Amino acid sequence: MPAEVVANVVVGGLLTGLVYGLMALGLSVIYGVVRIVNFAHGELMAVAMYAAVIAFAVAGVDPLWMILPVTATFFGLGYALQRGLINPFIDRPEHSQFMLLLAVALVLVNGLLVAFGPDARNVQVDYALDSYQLGPLIVDRVRVVCAVVAVAACAVLFAAFRYTAFGKAIRACADNLLGAQSA
Repeated sequence: MPAEVVANVVVGGLLTGLVYGLMALGLSVIYGVVRIVNFAHGELMAVAMYAAVIAFAVAGVDPLWMILPVTATFFGLGYALQRGLINPFIDRPEHSQFMLLLAVALVLVNGLLVAFGPDARNVQVDYALDSYQLGPLIVDRVRVVCAVVAVAACAVLFAAFRYTAFGKAIRACADNLLGAQSA
């Protein structure tokens, strides 16, 4: 196999891995702060992706422009889910929490199947097949943009947790809930 092909596959995998890393970061923050394994994490991301697909189909809005509105909307949805459904289960045994979030995941996944069917959906934008050529490397524009957004989101989250009073309070609660409650 030629070295250029291997290099292209590795770069494409790294760019995709950055997006998966952002997803994993969200899951680890949830577990690290709240101490709950959110089985519905991936399903909520799928619902958010379908929201971007619907916005494109109905209004022609580019999915990249939907990042902030969808993020804000699903932050609110996640907050409501946490306050209304998950908080009553915080003090219950872990298997109760697992069952609750697994049930939420099943409802979401089957709701998506009912609404959209089992076929994969995609969005055809003008730049979907654009690429950058850097010597022998050919890199998809969409993957580059998504990787840049993922790195920027990670940097913002890191800065918020590291340099803001709110972030320090979250870290303190995650490290020692009892100590944070007494302070």
